[in-house]
Parts: sequence; C-alpha cells; structure tokens
Amino acid sequence: MHKIKLPVYLDYAASTPCDPQVSEVMLSCLTGSGHFGNPASKDHVYGWEAADVVETARDQIGQCIGSSPLNITFTSGATESSNLAIIGLARGLAATDRRRHIVTSMIEHKAVLESCAYLQRQGYKVSYIKPHADGSVDCALLESYLEDDTFLVSIAQANSVVGTISDIHALADMCHERGIYFHSDCAQSAGWETLDLDKSNIDLVSLTPEKIYGPKGVGAIYIKRPLDKKIEPLIYGGGQERNLRSGTVAVHQVAAMGKAFELIQQRAADDKKHILALREKLKEAMLALKDVSINGSQEHHLPGILSVTFKGIDSHMLLPTMSDIAASTGSACSSAALTPSYVLKALGLSDNDARSTLRLSIGRFTTEDDIQRAIADITRAVVALQEAGSMWQVNKEL
Repeated sequence: MHKIKLPVYLDYAASTPCDPQVSEVMLSCLTGSGHFGNPASKDHVYGWEAADVVETARDQIGQCIGSSPLNITFTSGATESSNLAIIGLARGLAATDRRRHIVTSMIEHKAVLESCAYLQRQGYKVSYIKPHADGSVDCALLESYLEDDTFLVSIAQANSVVGTISDIHALADMCHERGIYFHSDCAQSAGWETLDLDKSNIDLVSLTPEKIYGPKGVGAIYIKRPLDKKIEPLIYGGGQERNLRSGTVAVHQVAAMGKAFELIQQRAADDKKHILALREKLKEAMLALKDVSINGSQEHHLPGILSVTFKGIDSHMLLPTMSDIAASTGSACSSAALTPSYVLKALGLSDNDARSTLRLSIGRFTTEDDIQRAIADITRAVVALQEAGSMWQVNKEL
C-alpha cells in the first residue's frame, strides 16, 4: 500500500501540530493509570493529583510569560479569553466606573472586534485605530484616539495576517499613565516575544497553546491582580478558576498547554533561527516572481509569517492550483469568506490586491525540502496563471 504524499504545511499561523512531548503529557492525563481525575475533587488522591497537574501547568505558563501563576486563569481558548477581558471588564466596571469608551484597532482578531461590537450595541463607544501601512500601532497613533471617557484599550502584540509586531509595553505604559486598562491578544506572539507581564503595565492578555505546538480547545487569560476582582464572569457554575470561569478544568489540555509553554521557552531562540532562515529563502523566491509584493513590517515581525500579494491573481484561484502546499488567504477565522481581508484593506491594499494575497506561515517542523517543494509549486502555479491571464488579455484585444 502506497503512502499518500501530503502537501507541505504552510499554515502554522492557523494551527500547529502538537510537539511529541506535548502529546505525551496530554495522553498521560487520559488513561486510568494517569492523572485523569477531576481537579475539583478534594476528597481523594485522584483529584489531588489532577489538581497538582493543573497547578504545574499554571506555573509553566507563568514562567514563560513572566507572571505569577495566581494571575493565570484557564479558558477554552484565546477567543473566550478576549471575550472575558473585554466584556467581563466592561460589565464588572459598569456600576462603579462611568467611562464607556474603548479603543482597539481595525486589524484585531474577530474575537476582539466582535466583543467590542457587542458592547457598542449595549451603548458603549468604540474607536477603531487605522494602523500604519505596515500593520503597527504606536503611541503617537494611539494617543490621537484616547478620550477622557476611555477605560480600555485592546491592541494585539502581533497581527495574525501579516505578522507585524507592535510595542505593547509602550502602549500599556501610556494607558497606565492615564488610568486606562490595557488588554492584548497575544495568541500569535506568546512564547516568541518577551512579555514579562508582572513587571509591565499590561493588565489583561489572551493566550493559547495552539500556535506553539500545543492543543486546540484550551487557553488562558492573564489578569493582573487585583483587577480579577473587577471582572464579571461570562460562565457561571461551580466557581472553578477562582470564580472567573466555571466548569470542570480539562486537565489533559491544560497539562499539554503548560508543556507547550515550557518547551517554547526552552526552544524559542533555536526555533526562530531555523524559521527565519526558511522564511528568507521563501521570501527571496517569491520576490523573484513578477508582480509580487510582501505585506507588513520586514523589521518587526513574527519569524514564521509571510504575507505575499500576487498582483492580478485571485488567491481563491491560486490555492486550488497549488497541489503541493497547504496555505491560506489569511486568518483561519476569516479565510472561508470570499470577501477581501479586512486586515489587508485596513493596511491600504485595494480589494483586488487583498484578494490576491496568501499567508504562508512556517514552523518548527518545516524543513528545507518543504520550502523547496513549496517554491516549486507556487512558482509553477503563479507563472501558469500569469500566462493564462496574458493570453486572455491578448485575445480580448484581438
């Protein structure tokens, strides 16, 4: 029986495969001989052991992001974390804080944008920053959007479509000086960029392991104490996770998340070196093609994301033409839509150029051979579509 040759995976920004060590930890919490108990069961050893596993994971994450484990609350993922940060804070402050203005950017993840949109429908005012053309937001830009009524700013550390990194520590410092809370969606950047949260003025952070070789379906929120006392839960029940997020804690997923954060802390430097070298080869090959441009900052960016515009070629036609790679048009939460990426449009791309853009993302397990295969497949597909377009134009003129 012949083994099917799978396409090269270039969608690490959407999700990563679990590292084998992460999978091993997860499995150890699923079997009868492992730590399968309910961590809320306080009357027997199975519950005690499960609770120890959860607290170990909390500590592993804390060490990676520079946080006391007491500031970390487990959730179902970064989307829930962002909802809890934005909606939970707004509800919790409503009775004591009269401010009703939120500032975010036009290129945030949908979890942030839709949470803000919900609050708009409840009477809150939301201002959306148009970022710089490279996808960054700096203090000068943010300052022009702040008002006396602003109580919360939410800006991601790294954009998931173009990979550009913003200096959230500087943004948080500005907010802190004005008594404004600061939230950041760090789903893409945690583990890659220094956070050192307890020493920063960042109040709230959304986290997930699925971008750093951990599982889906689990996440965490960093809440700097004593702000946790001001946040209203979104989920009510047994009061798990210090009454911030009720529901039985998924021990196997939490343990795997902790291991993923421990490993990225150990391997980030080597991973970056490996990934950046492959990204540069892919970038050079793409720029060698006709009518190609790269989006986002080329100085301050995540190591693995490369946003490429193939002018005049619809990406939804290009992707099916490439049989040897698996990539996407942008954020996984929006890639199914045929409308142009709202992120790319906010950066100034035309509808046509936004539709002509692919996000190619590289990871720990990408090899030199993978990149060579990808270059060959993309080059073949792009040249074929460019030639077909040229022939159509000639026939049209005739």
